[in-house]
Amino acid sequence: MSPFLCFREVSESSVLLCLKKRFHCNLIYTYIGQILISVNPFKDLRIYSEDVATMYQQGTLSKNAPHIFAIAEMAYTLSQSSGQEQCVLISGHSGSGKTEAAKAIVQYLTTLYQGSDSHRIRQPCSVLPILESFGNARTILNDNSSRFGKLLDIHLRHGIVVGTSISQYLLEKSRVVFQAHGERNYHVFYELLAGLPVEQKEEMYLQEAESYFYLNQGRACEVLGKEDSQDFLVLVQALEGISLSDDQLNSTWAVLAAILQLGNICFTSYEKESFEHAAIASDTEIQIVANLLRVSAELLQSAVTHRVTVTSYDRIFTPLSVEGAIDARDSIAKALYYLLFEWLLLRINEWLAPWESDCAVGIVDIHGFEDLGVNSLEQLCINFANEHLQWFFCQTVIAQEEEEYSQEQLAWIPISKMCSELCLDFLTAKPHGILCILDDQTSLIQATDHTFLQKCHYHHGNSPWYTKPKLPLPEFTVQHYAGPVTYQVHKFLNKNRDQLRPEVLDIFSQSRLKVVSHIFQRAKAAYSQRRELGGRGRGLRPQASTLVSKFQQSLQDLTAKLRGSHAFFIRCITPNPRKLSNVFDVEYVNCQLRHSGILEAIHILKEGFPVHLPFQSFLARYGLLAGSRPSSLQQREGCAAVLAHVLGNPSDLYQIGVTKVFLKEKGRQLLERRWLQRQSWAVVTLQRKFRRLLQRRRLQEKVTLIQAHFRGYQARKRYRRLKKTLVQFKSMIIISRPLIQRRKRCQVTTEQGDVGLLEIPAELADLLHFIEGEKSSSFPPFPTQPPEVKVKDDLSLPPTINSYPFSSFIKSHFQKPDFPAPGQPLQHPLTHLDAEHQESALEINKLILRFIGDQSLRGWQEVLLGNYIAGRGLGDAALRNEIFSQVVAQTWRNPDTEHSQRGWVLMATLLSCFGPSPALEKPLLKFVSDYGMEGYSAVCQRKMLTAAQCTETEPAPSRAYPPTQLEWTANQRRGKMVLDVHTFNGNSFSAEVESWMTGEQYAAWILSARGCDKKTRGWSVSMFTGNTWQDLLGCDFVLDLIGEMEETSNFISSSQAPTEYPITPERDRSILHSSDLDM
Repeated sequence: MSPFLCFREVSESSVLLCLKKRFHCNLIYTYIGQILISVNPFKDLRIYSEDVATMYQQGTLSKNAPHIFAIAEMAYTLSQSSGQEQCVLISGHSGSGKTEAAKAIVQYLTTLYQGSDSHRIRQPCSVLPILESFGNARTILNDNSSRFGKLLDIHLRHGIVVGTSISQYLLEKSRVVFQAHGERNYHVFYELLAGLPVEQKEEMYLQEAESYFYLNQGRACEVLGKEDSQDFLVLVQALEGISLSDDQLNSTWAVLAAILQLGNICFTSYEKESFEHAAIASDTEIQIVANLLRVSAELLQSAVTHRVTVTSYDRIFTPLSVEGAIDARDSIAKALYYLLFEWLLLRINEWLAPWESDCAVGIVDIHGFEDLGVNSLEQLCINFANEHLQWFFCQTVIAQEEEEYSQEQLAWIPISKMCSELCLDFLTAKPHGILCILDDQTSLIQATDHTFLQKCHYHHGNSPWYTKPKLPLPEFTVQHYAGPVTYQVHKFLNKNRDQLRPEVLDIFSQSRLKVVSHIFQRAKAAYSQRRELGGRGRGLRPQASTLVSKFQQSLQDLTAKLRGSHAFFIRCITPNPRKLSNVFDVEYVNCQLRHSGILEAIHILKEGFPVHLPFQSFLARYGLLAGSRPSSLQQREGCAAVLAHVLGNPSDLYQIGVTKVFLKEKGRQLLERRWLQRQSWAVVTLQRKFRRLLQRRRLQEKVTLIQAHFRGYQARKRYRRLKKTLVQFKSMIIISRPLIQRRKRCQVTTEQGDVGLLEIPAELADLLHFIEGEKSSSFPPFPTQPPEVKVKDDLSLPPTINSYPFSSFIKSHFQKPDFPAPGQPLQHPLTHLDAEHQESALEINKLILRFIGDQSLRGWQEVLLGNYIAGRGLGDAALRNEIFSQVVAQTWRNPDTEHSQRGWVLMATLLSCFGPSPALEKPLLKFVSDYGMEGYSAVCQRKMLTAAQCTETEPAPSRAYPPTQLEWTANQRRGKMVLDVHTFNGNSFSAEVESWMTGEQYAAWILSARGCDKKTRGWSVSMFTGNTWQDLLGCDFVLDLIGEMEETSNFISSSQAPTEYPITPERDRSILHSSDLDM
């Protein structure tokens, strides 16, 4: 069904609105019945691919969206099913896309319906460059306007494309000799001058396009975006493709060059016997033309300056005036080009001709209706053809409508005579039709354009289709179906004669150029045949001899072909005159709609029942208007029930056929109005239901809010009760006063809680509380001299240390591949531990967090807590890697500088009494080297490297006692430790000591420093405290001797302060001084 028939009122505005909406949605095709309207988008929409063509194969107009492929498929299907020839008639203004539409149909048929031997089929697309070069030109409206009408027949046999044939109608010959401003001659002339090799151009005396009168009149020798030289190569390739020889190609170029030289022949006048005579101003051009066409220069000069009259006895030469000579020159140029075009078309048809066929699909690409600023005989013929085709178009629409009524077994209402038929009678009726008067005047020697105009005024002055000018101007106006058009009668008779004089035919028939002699001999034979048949009396119809009569005959033949075929119509429309994409000029399109007769066709359909709906489609839209949707088995009865319920029964607003419902526009409007009312009722019902649903949801939300408030009230009530209970029993909780005060002072954050609240063993808590307030071990240092015996500094990092980042240990030994946040208690150990050690690891974690984060720890409390942690590691080797990993986790990117420093003190202290396992040794060494705090990196490196020297005898070295007070102070100050050493001969000196130094190593270094390098093994040291000597085995660590002494003495219960060790300031590398040793 046509979208145009769905409007409440069919008018220009409704049609334009439909086209505009579809155009802006990139829907350029629209149906009206079997008529396709195509709007040129001026952009690539990618809707002509092979995949799109396949979608339309075996489809119908109703199955797919409107498309030119659907028309092509329908034409092909009908040609195979009915055996009747199909014809697609394409029309429209210049630049509306008619040629592209024809190409699309040819592409569709030749692509989808080619046989297995398709290589034998010559594709018509390969000859289109020839037709475009010789038949297309630039006009004001289009840079590539086709200036001839053509009929392209696609021949089929058994459903397969087997060949093609092309016929042409009304080639615009006047363009060869005249172009309006802004226009060009045919493309081939400019392509020849741009692409022909220099040597050949010199042989043919060719120059630039601007130097030729036939090319420079329009002042537009170049077209923006067109490469004439490249197009010439394509043209030569296409001509060679149709098997033209080199000689024939050169002859073609020679004819074109001769036409250009003819245009440059100038004439002068002289008076003889009171008559004006014309003479050629220069013989150069006439000689060049004669040389190019291989004819006699004298005879050619005589042909353009004299008219020959043949009598029974002699030939009479009559001199021509300058105007007559110019007409004779232009007549020769037009004949040369027209005959060359006809010969090329003949060669193309010979090359494309099928070997046999049983049916054909014709494609007619004809001129659209034209109303230019200056309209001449060509425009009259074109508009006459459009008038004739519009009449045929309306007849076809009526016939198709009548056929559909017949198929549906409905009565057909005859339609009155149309306006286009009346206008055709005015133009062609004998003896006084406009075209008949023109032919009669053309046959009279004395007749002129003025006498023709007076005859028209006399016979049609009162006709409704004819309007005389208000001023005495050489023009008249015809009321066409598309609107009035004014024609200027200048050179009407001369253009209508359209025949060469016999002497010109004789001259070129004798040309030594085979192509020229061949085409003129054919023209001479046709001329002789017309004269012979024209003189046989009334028994035979005279052959057409004028341009109008030839055109009428061609048009009648075309109409006869169309009448014998099933016709499809495509109306091409240009959306705007500037050829811009996405621009729809309403006035410009409206003018084209009138010219194409679309509105007239719509009004024809409106006189009957224009809306045709299949039962299924009718019930799908309007079925519910009867109260309930009828079953599919009673479609006709269901349609009748709906129509009777809405429109009444009987009613003249509808008819019910066999498969369709036929509606008047008023009936469709009533159905639509009732359908909209039903739809509005349904919408209101849906809105009511939806609003009720929303109210229920809102109520549910309020109920949920009330429940939340009530639960909050209950929770607050329970909280107040619990708080009251806690207040009553807070005295029972053993919490020291300092801890409570610290809890009030510290800011509790979401990431880090108060570590002072972490639980610790009871005995440790008692000790910490007992020594609270004792003097710190970090006492002010006193100056001391550098040690006399220094430790040999020959330590270095392993060369492969960079291959052991701490992340490698995390991946292989951690339970989770990430660190906990600093200050955050662990929920599970970091490393993989047995079940018996997991609880101990979590207890140690709390101790570490207390040591690092508890700001209330002072003095000996730090030493006590740190030694407790070290003691846990000394007591169980399985926990050492876990302890080191937890300390690493607390020092890694800790934002609190004080906490980070405490962590590194603890790290150095732990490394003083036990070392990591071999798996952790290098990753931990890499970590302290890269991330150690200022000064602690060197301290920790030295302790780990000196401890590593002990792994030669023990895989996981450890001390017997926790770090001493000396080591704590040294670690806090990042300094070195010094002991006073006494020998039994009375000498004394200071010597440096390290955490991992054994008695034998210490004695050996002292002896070596004193000059005794030999036999240093077996020596050791002893310590004298008070009245007691403490001996040290050579394999035991020196600082374990001090640690044993510190643990034996109950320094916590002593009233005296702990032993103080001298410490040098940090600027003096913190050399520490301790008690005396004897050797």
